[in-house]
Amino acid sequence: MKKLVLSAIIALTAMSVMAADYPKAQIAAVYVYKYLTRHADGHDMENTDNMMLLASPSASRFFSINKEQYDSLMATPGGKKKYNLMLREAMKDAVVRENDRVTIDMTRAKIPLEGSSIQVVRKPGEDTLEVYGSISDEDYIYPVAMSDLVWEIGDSVRTILGYECQQAVADYHGRRWTAWFAPDVPVASGPWQLMGLPGLIMEAGCDGGEYSFTITGLEATDRPITPRPGTRDLFKTTRKQFLAEKRDRQLNPEKYMPGLTIANRAEATKARMAHDLIETDYR
Repeated sequence: MKKLVLSAIIALTAMSVMAADYPKAQIAAVYVYKYLTRHADGHDMENTDNMMLLASPSASRFFSINKEQYDSLMATPGGKKKYNLMLREAMKDAVVRENDRVTIDMTRAKIPLEGSSIQVVRKPGEDTLEVYGSISDEDYIYPVAMSDLVWEIGDSVRTILGYECQQAVADYHGRRWTAWFAPDVPVASGPWQLMGLPGLIMEAGCDGGEYSFTITGLEATDRPITPRPGTRDLFKTTRKQFLAEKRDRQLNPEKYMPGLTIANRAEATKARMAHDLIETDYR
C-alpha cells in the first residue's frame, strides 16, 4: 500500500498546539471498546481498551486514552526516556528465579499499554470524517462520508448512566449495529464512526457481539479538541484499501515478514478467520 499512497508529513507536537485554534468540546465521554479475537487453541478472547470522545455539536475526536498517553510521552525526548524506564521496570517483573534457573514470564510484566490506533475526527462544516489507523509501524489517514451511516430509530428505551436512551439500528460497512442514544445529551456524536442521531450514543454493538462500545463516564467540559500529539508521516489512502491490507497482513503475516515460520499454520489461519475486522465490506 505504501507505494500507492501519498506521504504527508504532519507536525502535531503537543507543545506547539495553541488551544485557541481548535473548537472546544462540550462533553467528554469515556467508553470501553470490546472486540473478540480467537486464540490458536480455539477459544475466544475478549480484548478491551478505554476510549475517549471529545465532542461539541459540530466537531469531535474519538481516540484511545492509552494511545494518547503513549503518544504524549513519545512526543518529547524526556517522555521517551520515561517510557523506556517504565519498560525496563516492567521487564524486571517478568524475570522468574527458581533455584538456579532463570526464566522470563511475560504475563508477569506490566508493560505500559500503547492502546488502539483507532482515531476518528469530525471537523466543523465537514461532511466527511477523518479516520486514522495503523498497519505495523505505518500510520494512515482516509476519509469516510458521514452519509454512509443511515439510522432507523425504534421505540425501545432503556436507562444508561441515568439517561433515558432510545434504540436505533443501522447497516454500516458490512455489519448491523444497534445503538442507544440519549436525547437529553444534545450532541449528535458517539463512539468510533457511529454518530448522527439526535443525542449522544451511549452504547452500541454489532450483531454477533464481536465489537461493542459502552459508555462508562460522561461529564461537561470546555477542553479544546486538539489533534493527536506527536510528529509522524501519514499516508493517504482509501478506506477499502486500508482495510484490505490490514486484513491481508492478519491472515498472511509471513508475506510481510520474510523468514517468519508459523507453527500449526492451518490452526493459526482458522483462528484469524474466526473474527473479521470491524468493517467487512472491503472485499
